[in-house]
Amino acid sequence: ANYRTERSFKLSYYNEYKSYLRMSFVATADEAYEIIQDRKKLVEYTKSVWNLSASTSTVKKPMYTRDLPYDDIYEYVENIGKDILSKIPESVQADLTFEHVGSTAIRGMPGAWHPDAAFFTKDRNPPKELVASLMENGFKFIGIGRLHKYDMWFVKGLTEGFLKDYNCKIHVTQLGGDAANCLQETRDRCRNEQWAFDSYKNAKEAAAKLLDEGKKKEYKIAKGNCEILNITQAKYNIKMPLDFDNLY
Repeated sequence: ANYRTERSFKLSYYNEYKSYLRMSFVATADEAYEIIQDRKKLVEYTKSVWNLSASTSTVKKPMYTRDLPYDDIYEYVENIGKDILSKIPESVQADLTFEHVGSTAIRGMPGAWHPDAAFFTKDRNPPKELVASLMENGFKFIGIGRLHKYDMWFVKGLTEGFLKDYNCKIHVTQLGGDAANCLQETRDRCRNEQWAFDSYKNAKEAAAKLLDEGKKKEYKIAKGNCEILNITQAKYNIKMPLDFDNLY
């Protein structure tokens, strides 16, 4: 199937993650791990990355669709997780949980082509072996993500399969922490409770038109204005967008 051909909904376009091409990332796992271990360095690094988010790229790619192929994306994400785990000693793997999260982890949910996953860790800071394997597998260390101050992001431009030229984001956050709980509960309730699914879907559908105008930030804010996200984010003390002046 040609998954990039939209049949039931007008394709929306935006300059997703083109800004990453202009960012100065750490080059090695040792550098990334050193930054992660020092909160001040981590905050400074995060701000330096996100402050370079402006992009002059005019390349546009299809983003929003009602026909995300759940099973194919699930398998693709699972294989990414297996590749990363295969380079980590079993003794360290025992303290890691890999899961598919976000819109693409909810069957029938419309959304973007960029899959999200998460490594939930035993401790607040991830093991060095995980950081090394992520970077060996081509993921770039973004720093603190936009969900929670104790949620770190690694992003990779995909180069194979039907998701080629899109991006995969991996959250790295502590199992049982607010970020992990919010990601898991939002996904699971949308999977199992019709009202939650409809709440998120309707918000995304209403916000999708913003992508036609290239308003990615506004889309993110608008789709987040729904009952299920309001409930889970309030429950786990998450305020969106993240205050980048209060990361300590």
